Amino acid sequence: MSLTLPGRDPAAGDPWGNFIYFVTIITPEAMTVTKQVRLGPRETALLFGLESQGRSVFTLRDACQILGRPPRPVADILYQLRRKGRVVEVRKGGYLLVPARAGVEGAWSESIYAVLGSMLDAPYYVGFWSAMNYWGLSEQVPRVAHVVVPARKRGFEFQGQRVQFVVTKRDRIFGVVSEPAGPASFLISDPERTVLDGLLRPRYCGGILGAARALADARSTLDWGKIGRYARHLGVDAVDRRLGYLLELLDIRVPLRSRLRKPFRGFRWLDPTGPPARLGYSRRWGLILNVPREELLAGGRT
Repeated sequence: MSLTLPGRDPAAGDPWGNFIYFVTIITPEAMTVTKQVRLGPRETALLFGLESQGRSVFTLRDACQILGRPPRPVADILYQLRRKGRVVEVRKGGYLLVPARAGVEGAWSESIYAVLGSMLDAPYYVGFWSAMNYWGLSEQVPRVAHVVVPARKRGFEFQGQRVQFVVTKRDRIFGVVSEPAGPASFLISDPERTVLDGLLRPRYCGGILGAARALADARSTLDWGKIGRYARHLGVDAVDRRLGYLLELLDIRVPLRSRLRKPFRGFRWLDPTGPPARLGYSRRWGLILNVPREELLAGGRT
């Protein structure tokens, strides 16, 4: 498919003119079909203004500033651009500019990570199952992208994928690295923090089985000293217990394992989101076992 540079319609009276995008689609049978996408002067002015400022994600307020017009008529312009496939609404009042390479039908897919990196300011990070999949700790592609933030935000859906925000304390946002996503970048938990998050909130990574698989798959590549430092920084007793239990069960022999054992009071669930069935107890680690050992071991061997 080839895309010509936009040309101005000389019959238009507006200084911007009416811009027509000519898109030539070459079919497998060598036939060519040329379509036209006509953009009004204000629509063209907004698209050119966004591109000149290097904006891919923008708000209604940004659009008003570029056009110098009040919100109501600008909202109508954005509605028309959405119909023509030039703009995608990623959340209420938040928009994504569709690049010209998408063609006449807007057949284009932007990385959700590139969108998040443009929409959010630090501190935040992509975590849990999304991070596990990104680092190769899980083969399953999650349907929901979990993003950890220090304050409540409303989730949204983008190109069929739901984004869910998980709130945590600001001082618990650490162990984060920046990764590229096209021309942009985004923040994601590193493999060590990703494993600990699976033990902290198993519900967001497929339960304790997901955490066990991640531990088993990455046992030779994880920085165990870093995991120990992260665990101390978290200071969550249940995470230490679950980690120690799984290290022992999966026969992962690292010095950290012995340092995790501490005096404890009461018992914690091995998987707080698992079935409430008490299959047994680990008096060594102070855990109520509600996931069969056989499943944990089988998951660790896959």
